[in-house]
Amino acid sequence: MIGLHNKYKEDYEHVPEVDGKGRFRDRFYYTGDIYLLPFDEVYKKKTYLPCIGFGLLMLGALLGQGLLNQPSSKTVWVVLPYLAQFLPALFYFLGVMEYGMAGIRMKKPDYEKGVQRMRYCAIGLIALSLISALADGVYLIRSLIQDGRTVGMGREILYFACHGLTIGAALGFGVYYDRIFSGITHEKSK
Repeated sequence: MIGLHNKYKEDYEHVPEVDGKGRFRDRFYYTGDIYLLPFDEVYKKKTYLPCIGFGLLMLGALLGQGLLNQPSSKTVWVVLPYLAQFLPALFYFLGVMEYGMAGIRMKKPDYEKGVQRMRYCAIGLIALSLISALADGVYLIRSLIQDGRTVGMGREILYFACHGLTIGAALGFGVYYDRIFSGITHEKSK
């Protein structure tokens, strides 16, 4: 029989015990790694709002790109990388929600689904924005050289430049992450 994979299975121990009515219950205890934020709960609430702000900047830059209606918006190999950028941008907000619900003393699952998810989503968004910019750059060069088209190239160049806003928002979060979350201490379990 094949069971589901749970990567946090080794972080929990359970002890069978008898409750007040004489029934056996399994009591689970967390014995895994602990991550401590370098600040108190009040300051953590202050860090929550900038994380939301960076996420809104990333998402706003993506939506702004989509509203330009440039000529390449009808080309599949330009549109698909653009659409793929929404996945890390939206998963970033899941990380922000997990971070907001966790305390300053986080279990490994809380840390990975919160702080680490925000970081990896920002990195993923940078990578996908670069791929999307590369696809649009190829479209620009191909349109100018091969077809000689100049109609709508202003919007196309603006779309290309908007990738910089998306990358800038994600890099801004990276700088914020390095400044705020670099002091997280990791307590090994065993």
